[in-house]
Amino acid sequence: MSEAFDPFNVSDADDLFTATVAPTSAPVSPVKTRVPSFNIKPQYVAQDRAPPIVVLPKMDVKLKLHEEVTSKAVSGMGEDGTVELFVEGKVMAQAESSISKIPPFSLQITSPPSSECDIVYQNFCKVQTERKIQVSKQRSIKCKVDIPQPKAECEVLRYSMTVETKNMPLLVQSKASLKGNVCRVGIQIRSNLSNQGDINGLSISVPIPNTMQESTVKITRGADTGSWDECKRLVTWKIGTLPHGQSVLVSVEAEISHTMAQLVADDDISSTKFNEKIQCPVLIRCSSLSDTLTDFALSASPWMEDPSTLSLQQGQSYRLLHRVPTRK
Repeated sequence: MSEAFDPFNVSDADDLFTATVAPTSAPVSPVKTRVPSFNIKPQYVAQDRAPPIVVLPKMDVKLKLHEEVTSKAVSGMGEDGTVELFVEGKVMAQAESSISKIPPFSLQITSPPSSECDIVYQNFCKVQTERKIQVSKQRSIKCKVDIPQPKAECEVLRYSMTVETKNMPLLVQSKASLKGNVCRVGIQIRSNLSNQGDINGLSISVPIPNTMQESTVKITRGADTGSWDECKRLVTWKIGTLPHGQSVLVSVEAEISHTMAQLVADDDISSTKFNEKIQCPVLIRCSSLSDTLTDFALSASPWMEDPSTLSLQQGQSYRLLHRVPTRK
């Protein structure tokens, strides 16, 4: 075999063991591993936080409703009698607040079912809504009230009306009787049990007609509280306070005039005409600090656009002049 044939070039043992693999021409770059992206955003856990505390201003509102009333009995007497009232009322308001400026408040008014109720509002009392309640046919009125100065008592509105009622604070019975030539007039007054409080400043006046002799006038009941004014021909009892549910009885008597006595003796006058001539109307004056005589009602609440914590105090009062004809 020819020694020249050596295709693998391994004839020399040293060359066999010293042979190396020729390096590749291109260097091997390091392998980079790609991590897949999942688009994960950081999450924040919301902590429980108390809502901010809003402190509303405190507001104290005082409403006073006062009525000046004149009345007269138009039919019947006592509990079944009907009385016509002529009322002039007004509403006063006073407000205080925990802040310098007094917030406005809403005033709700409910007037009785009377078409003759007229209301006059002051400048700082603005009417917002007015409607009629179909069930009772009453007027419901909502006003916005802005009190100009703190602690100042301001007149909010005035109203007037004419109504008829059977629920009077006083139940009055009067009667004139003739015994011989002496005419006696008796009056009994009782405080109504439906009153909220006592009757104050009660006085009873009875004018003595010319058909009775002024020189013979005598107070037979209530002499300690009664007086006779001969110039005015007027007997007046100043009772003062009449407690709730209590009654008082007063009476006066006098001889009839000589002309009237002659007519009675001659029987030339009927009993009806005689009673008309000796009729003595009764005038009653009184007042109250805890009642009114109509159904005119008030309520107050915070104004929605200027909220506040509102506390309300209400006062009611009236002064009454009542006329009752003497019962025949």
